[in-house]
Amino acid sequence: MPTKRKMATVRNMGMLTTTMTTIRTLGMLRSRFQSLPGAFNACLIPEEKSEPKKKGLKATFSRNFAQIPSNKEKEAARFAQLWNKIITSFRAEDLISDREMDLLLVPYWADRDLELIQWPPFLLASKIPIALDMAKDSNGKDKELKKRIENDNYMSCAVRECYASFRNIIKFLVRGDREKEVIECIFSEVDRHIEAGDLIREFKMSALPSLYDHFVKLIGYLLENKQEDRDQVVILFQDMLEVVTRDIMMEDNVSSLVDTGGPGYEGMTSLEQHSQLFASSGAIKFPILPSSEAWKEKIKRLYLLLTVKESAMDVPSNLEARRRISFFSNSLFMDMPIAPKVRNMLSFS
Repeated sequence: MPTKRKMATVRNMGMLTTTMTTIRTLGMLRSRFQSLPGAFNACLIPEEKSEPKKKGLKATFSRNFAQIPSNKEKEAARFAQLWNKIITSFRAEDLISDREMDLLLVPYWADRDLELIQWPPFLLASKIPIALDMAKDSNGKDKELKKRIENDNYMSCAVRECYASFRNIIKFLVRGDREKEVIECIFSEVDRHIEAGDLIREFKMSALPSLYDHFVKLIGYLLENKQEDRDQVVILFQDMLEVVTRDIMMEDNVSSLVDTGGPGYEGMTSLEQHSQLFASSGAIKFPILPSSEAWKEKIKRLYLLLTVKESAMDVPSNLEARRRISFFSNSLFMDMPIAPKVRNMLSFS
């Protein structure tokens, strides 16, 4: 009898664990997506000799991909390759639209400048517009805003990725020495206040939507990448500089750096100096020629993160696509033998 009771207990625990790990809805997929890359690599990729062996469903499910710093980039690349293959096959079968495919794909090219995990846009959709409204209405309450953003892990990821992308793109586009000096000063001040935790208190966040609108327009021009739009891009840079230095930062050292100017700026008013910055032929790199696929993907992804305002809870909308994603996700959490290396497998012949 004790043996039967023990067997029944083990069986019930197994059923309970299976029930807990079953992904039935898109909401459950979103909440557990961060575990998929780790589960994929644990189940389907042979372990390295230096890695300790882990067995059982609990070990597989409890492995959090976001907490594995050593092989994070390698694991992300392995998972992205398979995940994107599944998503593109859905598009080939017309189960999803082009827009849904863009929202579901993981970046093919890891952006090493960002130093963070890039999740599919459908997990981050609408997070930036919401965070923007929260910052605008924060009234200088840094800790409260930080807590609200960090309570939503995907919102935190979206905010960090968009700021890092914004900084990298601006620095990449700006080529003039004078302009570089101004840009470096601005980002140094912003990063200093982020580190100190007083960004919201020191800067005027009510003007942030204006900067957001200008940057979205800039990303739109980068998507088109046309020579005839160069003058508009120059104007956007000047407008963004005006918003940042006059409306958001309001700091004497940054404003004085812009206003004092350099050789050729003597006798000019502040407005005239703003109109001269970014205007010379070599001050801004635009259009981007040649434009690599990695650059196009980066700009397209950023545009989605910035502009998708509706929730992506129903992506994909096709029931068959949902069923297949659910089946694939659940299969990663099955209690299966650890994958051996190919050279250790027995031949069928």
